[in-house]
Amino acid sequence: MTNPFININEGSGILVGNLSSLGGAFIPDNLPHREEEISQMSRLLGSLMRNTRPSNIMVYGRTGTGKTSTTRYVVKMLTEATRGSVMVSYINCQIYDSQYSILITLVNFFSRSEEEHIPLSGWPMDRIYAELVRRMQESGKFLLIILDEIDKLVAKGGSDSLYVILKLADDTSAPCSSIIGITNNTSFTESLDARVRSRLNQESLLFPPYDANELKDILAYRTNGLLKEGVLEESAMNLCAAIGAREHGDARKALDLLRIAIDISVRDSKEKVTEVEVISARDRLEVDILRESIRSLPLHSKILLLSCVVTQEMGQRPTLTGEIFENYCNICAELGYQSLSSRRIGDMLSDLDDTGLISSKIQSMGRYGRSRLIQLAENGELLKKYLLEEDALSSFRGRKLGRQVRFKIGDEESTG
Repeated sequence: MTNPFININEGSGILVGNLSSLGGAFIPDNLPHREEEISQMSRLLGSLMRNTRPSNIMVYGRTGTGKTSTTRYVVKMLTEATRGSVMVSYINCQIYDSQYSILITLVNFFSRSEEEHIPLSGWPMDRIYAELVRRMQESGKFLLIILDEIDKLVAKGGSDSLYVILKLADDTSAPCSSIIGITNNTSFTESLDARVRSRLNQESLLFPPYDANELKDILAYRTNGLLKEGVLEESAMNLCAAIGAREHGDARKALDLLRIAIDISVRDSKEKVTEVEVISARDRLEVDILRESIRSLPLHSKILLLSCVVTQEMGQRPTLTGEIFENYCNICAELGYQSLSSRRIGDMLSDLDDTGLISSKIQSMGRYGRSRLIQLAENGELLKKYLLEEDALSSFRGRKLGRQVRFKIGDEESTG
């Protein structure tokens, strides 16, 4: 086979810059419409210029409102101004979601060489903690810890996981650490126990969503010098801004849309970036991911998801696991497959929940025990359409579907 990359032209007729400037990891030289938040955060951290420990800071706001970008922008200026006396460790708690992994990351952050790195497992927690305190004291520098998605850390490890990190400020010879927590959850601190809330003792910043005009300004700034003049049609930029504003002022969504739209124009050797490319980019972001997620599922997970869809179509929302399992068995019988056990189906429902295709919660049924309630997290018609595109499921007609009858017992629902 001929190498398909040989004939790809490395140059582009419309690009004069790098599309990475529209990526989420890129920190621009200016953040339009976040001047007030930058000023507030700078004032809160300004005590470091006077060798005084600043308060812990909690940064709240919806996805794509510039929380992380603004925080990294401010601390970048802070480290420049303090000339190396402040060290900043950025930790994403979706990746490092335990106090153990975070403490090891912080210890190794102070390593001057690979030989000083401690192993990722094998050390007891107290030894890791003591080593971190020792290295912090020896460095003589202030440690600013940014915990992005901090709610994920507490959701998995409870309040104690945050307590250990906050305790660092008290276990060194001089207070030499503070945290900046970033979260979408405005009620995050309410989930903490009293001793952790007391130790956190935070000052808070709330990032409001961007409106369409603000998003348009952001897109205009980020594309300045990226494209040849006149290539990006204003209607295309307006559409990206409008879609981002509709998604609760999500600048990341607007930037991703525009980046993919430009990439489509480059790949197709077009001379303009228009609304057509933006719509195509939106479809790729919103539809293809869902279709590919379904295609990647094992066969019985697809059948189980189809059971969730058709059971919910019967008008019972949310549905019980017993109803879903019964219809799963019926679908297997119709299509000629051997059904799996109810225990295995329970595990597979948890897997579907983890992928975001369904959502579930445990509900007490009174004297009848506890049951898991299942609800689709995506559009049921779209899920069904993509599922029936699969060859293994295309012959499904729903001829053998059953329906459990729900009846009320006092204030609780049960099935029979």
